[in-house]
Amino acid sequence: MEVLSHNTAIVTAAGSGTRMGGSVKKQFRKLGGIPVLIRTLSVFMESPIIGEILITAPSDELDATKSLIQGYFPSSAKPWRVIAGGAQRQDSVYLALQACPEETQYVFIHDGVRPFISQELIAELYEAVKECGAVIPGAALKHTVKEVQNGMVQSTLERSRLMQVFTPQVFDYAMILEAHQKAGEEGFYGTDDASLLEHYGKAVRVLPSSELNLKLTDTNDWLLADLLIKENIESIDED
Repeated sequence: MEVLSHNTAIVTAAGSGTRMGGSVKKQFRKLGGIPVLIRTLSVFMESPIIGEILITAPSDELDATKSLIQGYFPSSAKPWRVIAGGAQRQDSVYLALQACPEETQYVFIHDGVRPFISQELIAELYEAVKECGAVIPGAALKHTVKEVQNGMVQSTLERSRLMQVFTPQVFDYAMILEAHQKAGEEGFYGTDDASLLEHYGKAVRVLPSSELNLKLTDTNDWLLADLLIKENIESIDED
């Protein structure tokens, strides 16, 4: 398989997974008999658009994470590395950005606990980032959203202008690295990588995509993910 060596994927899997409960972190829990992280990595492993994969993992589980990945991808021709994550997700991403290959031109930053992505989504994001330098997948909101303070409604937000956004978020490598460097120096933490670019006045495009690009955060997410697997919905199209 010929791959595009100038594209690097960063898959974040260094979180504690405390909201899910249990003794096994959610990125390592099995979904349909396969660990969530492995389901996520398989899409990037199979994509000819991705040249190398960097996986951030808890510092005390580096060897276990490497062994897990090696067990599922023993003969992978695509280079991959596991590195220690930081205190927060943004710290982990910055560490991974600094470890990217020198030839990296575009970087795909993805949550390890979002297993329902497709080759089509990766391809569409790649085509978009070549035009605009920063693109994120998102979907329109279906519910009314209200601003609430101390349990009381303050205002109703204009839903037509709001979107929920997902990963992978794809960026020009030099641009997102610079944004992370500046944020680190200033102590600024955003809610996602795109928010760092927004903070520094950079334009970010949203690519409409499926709302079933789930982030497995709590039990409800897990129940829905399990149903999708049982119904053989292994990946999500953007239609």
